Amino acid sequence: MNNINYKILLDFSKGKYSYNDYLKIKHWFINVRDDTKIEEQLSDQFKEFANSTNTKSLHPIFEKIQYRILLEEKRNERKRNIWHYYRQLAAVLIPLIAISASLYFFTKPSQTTAQAWLEINVPEGARIEFLLPDSTSGWLNNGAKLRYPAEFTRNRKVELLGEAFFKVRHIEHSDFTVGVKDMDIKVLGTKFNVSAYANEAVSEVVLNEGKVEINGTTSAFSHTLHPGEKISYNHVTRSLNSTTVDPNVYSAWTEGYLVIDNEPFSQAIKKLERWYSTEISIQDEALRNFRFKATFQDETLEEVLRFIAMTTPITYDIKNRNQSSNGILKKKQVIIKLK
Repeated sequence: MNNINYKILLDFSKGKYSYNDYLKIKHWFINVRDDTKIEEQLSDQFKEFANSTNTKSLHPIFEKIQYRILLEEKRNERKRNIWHYYRQLAAVLIPLIAISASLYFFTKPSQTTAQAWLEINVPEGARIEFLLPDSTSGWLNNGAKLRYPAEFTRNRKVELLGEAFFKVRHIEHSDFTVGVKDMDIKVLGTKFNVSAYANEAVSEVVLNEGKVEINGTTSAFSHTLHPGEKISYNHVTRSLNSTTVDPNVYSAWTEGYLVIDNEPFSQAIKKLERWYSTEISIQDEALRNFRFKATFQDETLEEVLRFIAMTTPITYDIKNRNQSSNGILKKKQVIIKLK
């Protein structure tokens, strides 16, 4: 009680606190669960606070404090789950990598046999950092697939399905090409983001640094991309569009940020589905044209939906996950309606 006062509680309710403050307040609230008793213990400080702010009760602040404690617990639990997930993933991948490497070196193809290819598959709701044989590095977003040769030749080429951010290592007299649906992205050494999911009509390339050449593979087009420029190719209309953008917005996902940049609600929903590995159904077509702008980090799906409902006239219903006939849990389902 000597270290807890209304100022610490008020700052905590507003999200202004250290981790030690969180531990202290959480411990205090666990031991003192009665709000009335808390107000009695803070009587002198509360009277001063109440007179200066015309506040009759600390209950609204206590509700915010309980909410903040719940958020911290969820974040800590998420960190533990992520750590446990990657430990399990490493336990599976390391032996597989070792076996793959052994098989490759013992059965290394001769000059007359086909080149061996490797593939990285990212689970939905996850992001993975990668390093290629030529020291090109980057990130793969949820649900993405990257194929690359076990050994690069002078003309380096990889194949991508989904979204990725590349930091291409420059090698003299050696091109690097990313093949996606309907086009090849050719670079010498640069940083850029590619989004080319199979179930989306538009593929996008955003350049952060360097210079990129885009060439059509199913229709004749060619475009040279400069830093801060985005090209969008529509596979249905076979049209190419170029705009100037902030490239950092499109690569923010590599740092754990989910950015929705003034996008139609239907497009924002696709990002949420991939990010949280869920299925979202929009019941009212009018909602699809609503535009939405927000940045999220570490929030749960429920927290994101609650925020959207505060700024958009919607209601939502999160269904319980059901098991399929083979006993596997289906994706979480969300129904969104116009309020």
